[in-house]
Amino acid sequence: MTSQDSQAALGTPSMTATEEAIAEIWRGLFGIGEVAVEDDFFELGGNSLTAIKFLSRVEERFAVDVLLPETLYEDARLSSLAKAVDEAMA
Repeated sequence: MTSQDSQAALGTPSMTATEEAIAEIWRGLFGIGEVAVEDDFFELGGNSLTAIKFLSRVEERFAVDVLLPETLYEDARLSSLAKAVDEAMA
């Protein structure tokens, strides 16, 4: 059984590739092991300094300007940010 299968069995939706990439960035920024798609950047401890670091790492991972600072402050849930990245890259 893969981890995605076990997540589905537990009722936790598996992450898209973009969600997983953002979750990996968050795990590094916040020093945590688990991140869920409905987690909020600011509720995990994000602030203006970590927001700058996060946006920089998103640019390194995906492309320049795929995620605007306003997007982060409007809806900071992982799933929403991943959707914004996917839409910017489409």
